Amino acid sequence: MVEVAAAISMAVSAYNGIKKAVEMGREVEDVAGYFGKFFDAKETISEASQYNENAPLFSKLFAGRSVEAQALEITSAKHKTAKIEKELREFLIYSGQGQFYEDMMKERRQIREQRVTKARDKAKSKKFWLDVFFITILSATIFVLIGGIVSLLAGA
Repeated sequence: MVEVAAAISMAVSAYNGIKKAVEMGREVEDVAGYFGKFFDAKETISEASQYNENAPLFSKLFAGRSVEAQALEITSAKHKTAKIEKELREFLIYSGQGQFYEDMMKERRQIREQRVTKARDKAKSKKFWLDVFFITILSATIFVLIGGIVSLLAGA
C-alpha cells in the first residue's frame, strides 16, 4: 500500500515552497520543481485510491487494516490536496500568474487522462492474474485434501 501520510506531507511542503518563493518575487516558472513535488504527491494519493479499488482478493482478505481506516485515510488525503490546490490556484491568480496555472492545468488534464487509463488497465490485469493464482492454489489444495480423504476412506 502506498504511504498516503508521506504524500500529504510532501504536498504541504511543496505548497509552502511555492508560496514562499513567489512571495519573495520569484517567477512561477522558476519553482517548477515544487509544482512537480505537489502533483507527484497528489498522484501518489490517486494511485492509493486505484489500488484500493482494484486490490487483489488475497489483499482484501488478509489486509492488516480495516476498510474504514483505509477509506478514511485516502478520502482525507484527497480533500487535503484539493484544498491545497485551490489555495495554490487562488494564490497564483492573485499574484498575477493565473495564465500559467490555466496552461498547466490544461496540459495536466491531457497527461492525466492517459495515465489514469493506463494505470486502471494495469491494476485490473494485475488483480485478474493474482486472483487466478490465488484460486488455482486454493483449488489445488482442495483437490489434494479431497484426494487424501478419498484414499484414506478407500484404504479403510
